[in-house]
Amino acid sequence: MAFSLSRWRATHLLGAWAVYWIGLVVVKLGTGLVAASRAVNSAPGHGKIDVGMNNGVFTANVAGDGVHWTGSASLMSIVLWLCGPPLLLWLLWLVTRRAPVATPESERDFRVS
Repeated sequence: MAFSLSRWRATHLLGAWAVYWIGLVVVKLGTGLVAASRAVNSAPGHGKIDVGMNNGVFTANVAGDGVHWTGSASLMSIVLWLCGPPLLLWLLWLVTRRAPVATPESERDFRVS
């Protein structure tokens, strides 16, 4: 079986989280980052980036030469997007993990160093 959470180690889980967060930034902020890059590189005095928070809602406005982008998200939705799927994956990983196999007492090494 190519994909089995029961075979995953902590490093696989951390890698999956990193891929998720990178993908989240690309999907949710990709166009905003491209617009911000264009606004920063526009002629002097022609680019503007505003970021603020009001009543628990983050807003970002980017304007420049031929560029306009606006984004907003509530604090709760940002927290859920950042933490929700990784926590659900972690819980699923915990449930599907195999319990460690106990070593029979006859095979234990009782040497004292």
